[in-house]
Amino acid sequence: MNFDLVIAGVGGQGVLTIAAVLDRAAHDAGLYVKQSEVHGMAQRGGAVSAFVRMSDQPIASDLIARGRAGLLLSVEPLEALRYTHLLMPHGWIVSDITPMLNVPDYPEMEEVYKVLFSAPRLVAVDATRLAQKAGTIKAQNIAVLGAAAMHLPLPVELIEKQIHALFERKGERIVNANIHAFRKGDAAARFTTALLAAGISGKTVAQVTSRIHFPPHPVAADVLAAWCQRLSGPDAAQVVQGLQDQEEFTRLEAHAAP
Repeated sequence: MNFDLVIAGVGGQGVLTIAAVLDRAAHDAGLYVKQSEVHGMAQRGGAVSAFVRMSDQPIASDLIARGRAGLLLSVEPLEALRYTHLLMPHGWIVSDITPMLNVPDYPEMEEVYKVLFSAPRLVAVDATRLAQKAGTIKAQNIAVLGAAAMHLPLPVELIEKQIHALFERKGERIVNANIHAFRKGDAAARFTTALLAAGISGKTVAQVTSRIHFPPHPVAADVLAAWCQRLSGPDAAQVVQGLQDQEEFTRLEAHAAP
C-alpha cells in the first residue's frame, strides 16, 4: 500500500497541524511515513504546504511526483488549485471554500469556484462555519481533515485519538469542539460521496455541500435519500439557488423533503 497526500493552505491555517496528526496516526497504524513541508510567512499570509507519504513498505523520498497524489487537502480554495497538477486522475480534492484574501490580485471568487467546482471528485465544505458551529472557529483545519478522513488509509479512531492528544492540554471544551468539527467534516464527505454515486453532477454537489450545516455524525439514510431524489428532479437548479441565497447555513433537513 502506498498513499501520497498533499496538504495546502496559508500561514496560520493549521496545515502543519493536520500533517502532524496524520503522521502520528499513521505511525499508530504501523505504517511508514515521510513528510516534507514548505513554510510561508504566517504574518504575511504566505503559502504553506506539506507532502505526506504513507506506505506499508520503507519510503525512499519525501517528495510527491506529478500525478501521484491520491488526495489534495486544502484549507483555502485558491491554494487547492495551485497543487492540482500533483493529483492522480482519480484522486480526490477536499477543500474549504472560505478564501484567505492575502494577495492584492486575488481572483474573483466566482471564477475560483467555477474552476474548483468543476473537479469530478471534490468535497467542498464551508469548514470555517462548520468549525464555528462545532464550538471554535480555530477548528477549521480539523473540519477539513474530517472531510478527508474517509479517503485516507487510516482508521478514523486513530485520527480522533491524535486530535484528542493534541488538544487535551487546552481542556475538554476545546477537545470536544475539535472532535465535533472533525465529525461534521466527515459527515459532509460521506454525504458528498453518496450524492455523486447517485449520479448528481459534481458542480451541483459542491454547491450543496458547501452551504449545509452538517451534524457531527453521518446523515440519516432517509434524509440522504430525499436529497438524492430532490437533486435528481426537474427543480434541482431551484433547490441549489435557494441554498445559495441563504445568508446563514441551511440546515440539512430544510430542503430534504421532495
